Amino acid sequence: MKEFDFFGEMLFEEAKYYLEIAKSEEDGSEHQVASLHASLLLSMSALEAYVNAVSEELVSSFELNIYEKSLLSEKNIELDKGIPKLGKGLKMQRLIDRIAFIYSKYSIKELSDADLWYMEIKQTIDLRNGLVHPKSVVQVTYTQVEKALWSILNTVNVLYLAVYKRKVPIYNYGIQAKVLGE
Repeated sequence: MKEFDFFGEMLFEEAKYYLEIAKSEEDGSEHQVASLHASLLLSMSALEAYVNAVSEELVSSFELNIYEKSLLSEKNIELDKGIPKLGKGLKMQRLIDRIAFIYSKYSIKELSDADLWYMEIKQTIDLRNGLVHPKSVVQVTYTQVEKALWSILNTVNVLYLAVYKRKVPIYNYGIQAKVLGE
């Protein structure tokens, strides 16, 4: 998982970099809007990379039933001589459902509307979906994208605390970008 964690970390670092670029641009300018879009999309890619890495490790290393493995690996279930097994076919799951499952199973807590991190990641996913699947012109602001990056960082950290009982290594850096190339 370390290599994939590094990829998630790299994507999140790039997202932070573009957020800082957006901060230095004139509000509403084409450059700021492009930087905000890049930051939001890269940060969501980082979230998916982390969720996929955790899921892959859970499927291969932890005791899960076939339905849990199917959910996390996004594979269909097939019968092989009457025995349920993971198939090769893709069975897409909503990202928020995978996040909720991992958290609930490994923290041994049921999610509720009082879980602020959960409400915020749902808003972040909705913001990304509005940009990726637009039904109208989507305007994103610096504040929205900054909040989205914090939401993603908090979500990854909550999942790490639930599964591994430790913070995700990138958590202590917050959303301050390192200089790329260092």
